[in-house]
Formats: sequence, C-alpha cells, structure tokens
Amino acid sequence: MRENRGIAIGIAVVAFLFLASLPFVIPTTIWFALTIYAIVKGAGSAPQQPDAAAVVLTIVGIVSFFTIAIAVAITLLGRAMTPRRRRRDRGELAAAGV
Repeated sequence: MRENRGIAIGIAVVAFLFLASLPFVIPTTIWFALTIYAIVKGAGSAPQQPDAAAVVLTIVGIVSFFTIAIAVAITLLGRAMTPRRRRRDRGELAAAGV
C-alpha cells in the first residue's frame, strides 16, 4: 500500500500551495477584473453607474473558477492512484465458473 505515497504527497503539496495562494490570488484577480470593467465602462457610452449584477457575477465567476481548478487538479493527480481495471480473458472467466 506504499506505492502511492509519492502521488499522495504530491497531491497534498499541490493542494496546500494552491489553497495557501488563494488569499492573494483571488483579491488580485478580482481587482484586475473590476479595473478592466471600469476602463471599459468609462470608455464606452454606457450609463455612469456600474451594474451591480455584473460586479457580483464577476466575483462569483472568479471564485467558482478557482474552486473548479483545484477540483480538476486533484482529480487529475489522483487518477494515477486508481488502479486500472484488468481485462479478463474469456478463458479465465470460464475457468473461474463465471
């Protein structure tokens, strides 16, 4: 059962580093997105007040993106720990009485 120890440690390290970086990455990403939104809003002929729904959806989208990213990363790394199914030969099944 120790053959997956390296992969498990790798998953733990990736998860730890990703989760430790989130307090810095999420606010920075939100700031960039809202800055771009403000530039586009100021350059265009849109109404002067920002759309509250657009701001909330931007924040929800950014947080959802990072949540899905960690789930996909752990899934892809953890896939190596799952043993592959072996294909059984028909002769083996007949010999086993199945």
